[in-house]
Amino acid sequence: MTRGSARKAVIKHEEVSSWIYILLLTAIAILGWVLGKFDFNIGKASLTFAIFAYPFRYFVANIITKKFGYKETMNAISYSACLMLLFMIVASLLGQRDIDYIPITGEIFGYLASQMINLTIYYYLYMNTDGNKLMILATYIFAMLVDNLISMLFISRMIIVDAFWRTYFVTILIESTISIILIKFDEKKVLPINKSKRRKK
Repeated sequence: MTRGSARKAVIKHEEVSSWIYILLLTAIAILGWVLGKFDFNIGKASLTFAIFAYPFRYFVANIITKKFGYKETMNAISYSACLMLLFMIVASLLGQRDIDYIPITGEIFGYLASQMINLTIYYYLYMNTDGNKLMILATYIFAMLVDNLISMLFISRMIIVDAFWRTYFVTILIESTISIILIKFDEKKVLPINKSKRRKK
């Protein structure tokens, strides 16, 4: 096998691998939206089961960042958002319901905004620090603060009552607890050598 064909095989393998992670990220995003249809209560706070899936979206995005770099992760987030939007529309049509674009807009906008925040800060920490766990946790929490605030504001039609903030902060608390567990598996690893060389060219 020549050097050129070997390089093409490696690139093709990386492209296939990146799509696997993109589909995984999309599946988790869609799962979160589906679980958002099911409610449960903690005290006076009304929550959805989506809170157990949301932290995993940032965890998978961070894995993509470490394996493929910033640009590839940005593409993965964009693709997953488009696929999630398509799934929402198709699910609503198949359910023979009128599509409510306000909560859908909030869900997509919150997802994109929070993922961009997480990606930007995480990539900086990854490239310039030793992977401090507390800083990574702070990145998760900040992204989730933005995500939940945007999506909840759209769902409530910008109407804020006492229950809004109660639900908001309980949601953040539970998601932060899950994130503490996730970052234990977030070990700092060097980007693939061929990726580093490709970026320098």
